[in-house]
Amino acid sequence: MSTAIGTERERLLAAMLEELVEKGYPEVEVAAAIRRARLEGEGWSSLYPDKDACLVAAFDELTEQLRIAIGEGCAAGHDWPSRVAGGLAVLLARLSERAAMAEALARSFPAIGPPAQAHYQAFVESLAPLLAEGRQFSGMADELPATVELLAVGAGEAIVFEQIQAGRTTELAALGPEILFSVLVPFVGAAEAAAGMERARAVNEAGGSGAG
Repeated sequence: MSTAIGTERERLLAAMLEELVEKGYPEVEVAAAIRRARLEGEGWSSLYPDKDACLVAAFDELTEQLRIAIGEGCAAGHDWPSRVAGGLAVLLARLSERAAMAEALARSFPAIGPPAQAHYQAFVESLAPLLAEGRQFSGMADELPATVELLAVGAGEAIVFEQIQAGRTTELAALGPEILFSVLVPFVGAAEAAAGMERARAVNEAGGSGAG
């Protein structure tokens, strides 16, 4: 895909999400998104023959950007818990910044059906490798379940998704320390996870975004 076509595709997918936020899923149309993105030619309609396919593609584009940002947030920490806290802080900040879009997707995306659900689950599972370092950090690598990273991601995801569905996306940052606790605890136990939670809370109160 050429750079020009890639940029036009990104414009279309961004326009599709804007249509979703403004009109709600029942009223979304690919043709309207094409017009909003100021694109010409018949190729775009054939590329995304229905709104569900276009919304799934838009979701994938959005979550890929989010995954990259989370990885960058993780890379900034000085130890594993602080890396987890950094990645989580980026995730919550990005969601809060685009709260209306996150809430529109949370309410509409699952209704698209199994393909959309599979893409959502793939995104959640793609975050699990970011926690892999926790096995060695825990000192119990051989004792932890094979799926501990996915279990930890799922614990945090459940809280985040519930808040988004309830329309409380902008309040996620305040819940960051508690979400961090749920992610850390399978690796380090309640006491150490609570200590990480308190460090994150102190950073929040100081106006920062890391683990400290």
